Amino acid sequence: MLRPIWTALSVALFSIHTVLGQVTSVPYDPSPFATIGYITGGTLNNASDVLSGGTLTLNGNIELVIPRNLLVNTPSLTAVAWGEMFTPDGVLNLPLWPEISWEAQVFVNYINGQKIAGIVYVFQEIANINEGFITAIDYEKGEMRIDGTFGDLTTGQRVVINDPVGRYGLVHGDWPLWTADTTTHPAVELDILCPDYNRPVDASGTPLTGFGTARPESLCSLKVGDFIIYSATLVQDANGERLLAAYTIDANLGIFTTPGTIPAYLRIETLQAGINGDPAGEIAQTRVEGYITDETATISIFVIEVDPCTGEQSERLWGSAIPRTTGRKGQWRFRVNGDTAVVVRVSGGTVATPNSILAGQFVSPYPPDGFVFPELLVFGDPQIPHEFQLFEHLVNGYGPWLGGIPGVPQALNPWPGVGTPAIIDCPVIDPLVPVVDAGPDITVVSGQNVLLSGSIANEVDVGNVTFAWTQISGQTVTLAGTDTINATFVAPIVSTLTTVVFSLTASSDAGSTTDSVAITINPSATVDFITLEEVSWKSGRGSGLLTVTATTNSASSALFMSATNPNIDRLAMSPLGGNRFQIVVSVRPAPMSVTVSSSLGASTTTFTIT
Repeated sequence: MLRPIWTALSVALFSIHTVLGQVTSVPYDPSPFATIGYITGGTLNNASDVLSGGTLTLNGNIELVIPRNLLVNTPSLTAVAWGEMFTPDGVLNLPLWPEISWEAQVFVNYINGQKIAGIVYVFQEIANINEGFITAIDYEKGEMRIDGTFGDLTTGQRVVINDPVGRYGLVHGDWPLWTADTTTHPAVELDILCPDYNRPVDASGTPLTGFGTARPESLCSLKVGDFIIYSATLVQDANGERLLAAYTIDANLGIFTTPGTIPAYLRIETLQAGINGDPAGEIAQTRVEGYITDETATISIFVIEVDPCTGEQSERLWGSAIPRTTGRKGQWRFRVNGDTAVVVRVSGGTVATPNSILAGQFVSPYPPDGFVFPELLVFGDPQIPHEFQLFEHLVNGYGPWLGGIPGVPQALNPWPGVGTPAIIDCPVIDPLVPVVDAGPDITVVSGQNVLLSGSIANEVDVGNVTFAWTQISGQTVTLAGTDTINATFVAPIVSTLTTVVFSLTASSDAGSTTDSVAITINPSATVDFITLEEVSWKSGRGSGLLTVTATTNSASSALFMSATNPNIDRLAMSPLGGNRFQIVVSVRPAPMSVTVSSSLGASTTTFTIT
């Protein structure tokens, strides 16, 4: 009965408003705009500039400005320049478009009469999500048939994995912008990288759908009879025949590795980034959820931070999660305030598999599955513009463009957000010059064998790179492997806290770069003293958040946290400065006890969790 009354009141109020006066301009500027619509047109401002902007038209009459430097998000790639979406003649290059519909999801701000885009997702026919049973596999062609006649390679939906490098099977790379994620093999029969014995069968010869792997360093093959959910792009092969090129396949299989062993495999199922800035909006949480093949392992979640000039990535521990051990075994969840790109890693370690997958780690695509923008706290207040100024990759850029173009893409132009971001003065970097990283600063103990672990941050041929380690300060040590990417030394015996600094130079014909690393040497493993500041647990949606904050009286100490019932393995805590450390772990229920220990031997336990 309330709905008709409210409707009548709304009509009455609207009538009064139209009598008193009419709005003749936008009440507030900027204002947010978001939509999902059919792509009906697009333009490129400068065909000779791959980072050029242009326009995107949706539903025939919604024209959006695409700023220069904006990178479009395709279903599994997150850094496609707007210029890459066009043919050399300046025509949108979307497979079978406009006969087959393509859509875009956009987040835009309306500024001075223009809708200027900040985030753009492009996909075909609402991502072409399908499901069904595999009824036949053509190993010669690397194709599957879905929901046809079992054993018949001519019936059912024709599907290939859009895999340009052959990570999962035969190479299919004719549609490069719509590929599967090849950084994370149904391959061929008797494939050594995907052996049949890794997919056990029952007494009748039917492949099992829930099992442990015999050889966890190799992958498991898809088989006829498997039920899969897949997303794909409808494309045309060299013979003019149509098929679905899959970029995501989710098989209804329960695959587990031996508890407590390496490797274990994990993935991020959901990453939704909460955006928090304007106090007029509610707090939005970031959700990171996924699965792991070892339900006894602890998952560590790290923030990925990118240097806007060099593209160099660094990690910061954000928190940890404990998987479920019953029901959906291996499922884990982590929720916290904030927006960022993340990498999740098994706390026990990672290992490279024979087909170059790093087991025990999953790096999230970014931008993520979705953004949780804040909703108004007070109805009727001005809508909050999309706060693109909080997106570091939109404000500062993504680092050097690796497509061979000198320079560093920076802020979107025109800027789609509030205010105007400051331009960072980055030196011009040749993308062929190796960008070296000397590794993290660490603390060690006198007499310890120390590994200096270098790496190259950009995509260059490491075979053409030479390396040179040099000590630049501190007590002199003897370095081994000075001409390799990794060097070693024995920490000298010292009487006081001592720091030694090393530089690593990587050189090629294109040029060279240098980075340094500081190693702090502690004189002895003297036990320090730990003070607990906070041990709290807060219930959340489907999980809970354990927060532990502690201090130590030693500047050279690192702190770790563990817990019982449920058990949490020893996890490194994040330094806050001033000898303070903190860790946030997603776990349910609240643990019975929490222990904080140090790298120098101190330890304290509490059974009081607020």
